[in-house]
Amino acid sequence: MNDSRITFATSGNLDAPQRKWLAPILERWPSAPSPEHRTLLTDTFLHELESEPADDAAPMAGVALVALGPGVAPSFVDHLVEALNRRQMPAVIMLDGAADWQLFQRQGIIFQSLDADARTIAPMLFALSERQSAVRLLAREIQLANRCQGGIRNEMDRLHEELHLAAAIQREFTSSPVPQIAGLDIAVLFRPVNFVSGDIYNVRDLGAGKVAFFVADAVGHGVPAALLTMVLTSSLTTSEPDSEGRTAPLQPADVLARLNKRMCASCFGSGRFATAVYGLVDSRARKATIAGAGHPMPVVFSPRQPREVETNGPLLGVFGEAEFDQVTVDLADDETLLIYTDGLDAAFPSDVSRSLTARARREQWLKQIAAPTRNGTRGGLSLVLAELESLLDTQSGSLHHQDDVTAVCITPRAAA
Repeated sequence: MNDSRITFATSGNLDAPQRKWLAPILERWPSAPSPEHRTLLTDTFLHELESEPADDAAPMAGVALVALGPGVAPSFVDHLVEALNRRQMPAVIMLDGAADWQLFQRQGIIFQSLDADARTIAPMLFALSERQSAVRLLAREIQLANRCQGGIRNEMDRLHEELHLAAAIQREFTSSPVPQIAGLDIAVLFRPVNFVSGDIYNVRDLGAGKVAFFVADAVGHGVPAALLTMVLTSSLTTSEPDSEGRTAPLQPADVLARLNKRMCASCFGSGRFATAVYGLVDSRARKATIAGAGHPMPVVFSPRQPREVETNGPLLGVFGEAEFDQVTVDLADDETLLIYTDGLDAAFPSDVSRSLTARARREQWLKQIAAPTRNGTRGGLSLVLAELESLLDTQSGSLHHQDDVTAVCITPRAAA
């Protein structure tokens, strides 16, 4: 486009407008050669400005000099200025009463009286034409940015929809409804940071008042960690036929050993590993047998003193021949077994202002969780998890967790 072009628009009631305004301005143009020019009526010029849709409008070439005769309607001037701004075309508009309009000068529109000297108008038009190439370049960049923004928005919407679907599929394959077991209260708290989670849990009814639980945390975040949870779930073997052909549950140490071997075979050399806890709870014997793999130690808390269940074992997916220990603990009617992922520890950091270590801080909030039991209230685990969620929101805020948070609570239920 040629920015050194003048569009001269006049109303039909002016005498010799080219000789009076255009010719003197061209003679006094600050640089050589003088710009190209064309002349047309203001109505025709306005129609030309409005000929393209606003979304497709690009800056017009050159500048405009508009001479409006006496008696022009203010509404026409407003309409003209709006069209010029939409097409990003600078202009000098000459009319009677220009001083009243100069308060509204903006975006390259300048108002001058009809008797203004050509020596004043020519530099104005020259300066406006010189800046027009920069305006057009900026307009092109803005159009490109808007198109890119639209593409990015569509891509984000697509990813958002895919992550929603991935989260639904992950939960279908890695989580199951918490079973109702006679003699046990079981509750789960599951709060992923993102759509998909690196935490998984599973609670299974084994019959005869027994339940198996599995809590794991794939190292990392987002989609890679979520994919690893699928490997964990598909590789988990919890039972095998006995000598009489009946299905018998495997001991927790054996379950983790087999899972570890399969993970090492599936993720060899990938640097992917996970922590986990697997256990069996017998509601009739009031006993829990637990094995761990680099996971935070389960905790038994009661109205007395919380105690950790030491589960020593290496990470899953590191050493194929690793061995895992298991431990058996007794559970009284007023005691609750808590199995959780390290996201819970991250939600309750050390209190520097009170010089509390992470361990002391954890013991402090465990005592708060046990408060409903200490007070003699037996409302099941709903009170415990409600207290836990309240503490989570108090510590980090419900929208600002640093890691996925998963907790499984199991407590014996006194006979009616």
